[in-house]
Amino acid sequence: MGAMEDEVRLIRADLDEVEELDGSCELLRGRLDGTAVVLAQCGIGKVNTALAASAMVQAGATSIVFTGVAGAVAAGLKIGDVVVGNRFIQHDADDTAFGHPIGVVPGEPPFWEPDPDLFATVFDAVRTLDEPRGHRVVAGTIVSGDQFIAQAEKVAWLRATFEASAVEMEGAALAQAAHHLGVPFAVVRILSDSGDGDAAVDFPAFLNDAAHRGRDLAHVLARVLRV
Repeated sequence: MGAMEDEVRLIRADLDEVEELDGSCELLRGRLDGTAVVLAQCGIGKVNTALAASAMVQAGATSIVFTGVAGAVAAGLKIGDVVVGNRFIQHDADDTAFGHPIGVVPGEPPFWEPDPDLFATVFDAVRTLDEPRGHRVVAGTIVSGDQFIAQAEKVAWLRATFEASAVEMEGAALAQAAHHLGVPFAVVRILSDSGDGDAAVDFPAFLNDAAHRGRDLAHVLARVLRV
């Protein structure tokens, strides 16, 4: 799964035996290096992500890996580094008026975690691809909300409040949906910007590089996860 055209277009081009499926988003079934896959371009934001996760499971997906870009939050991370999520929080969930901590959706756990086996497989694959290229690969908290973060003050708040490594608009929604659907998931985010005042400039300039790296990861995972 990816949110935007640039995050899935190269993977789509490499699919064989492509079948277009009905759903809430662009949804394809095909083969990647001989492995049966479902590919979704979910669209931006939490609701679109949850709808796409449900559609993918209905189409036969037995696990979901989200690849795409995000803003760096943790100190020391830079553009081009990679965060593989090991904890997911919706930073714009605010029920504090009724005593819940910021970021907690009422009736849900305080955070979500990925399937440990799928996480380990994905993390190892990302390290194999990106560390030789000089990019740092870390496991960390990914925070999500229906906001494009482009203010240094907001980045500092996310770091202090959630110990976040990266911020984006979909990962925690996938985590919540996958939890209810009973499907393993993992999220890989290539850092495209620093979430500050330059984010709106850095973000589009980095998409092409991220698209190629996402395709490389998809091919590795297609071979590793072949069933």
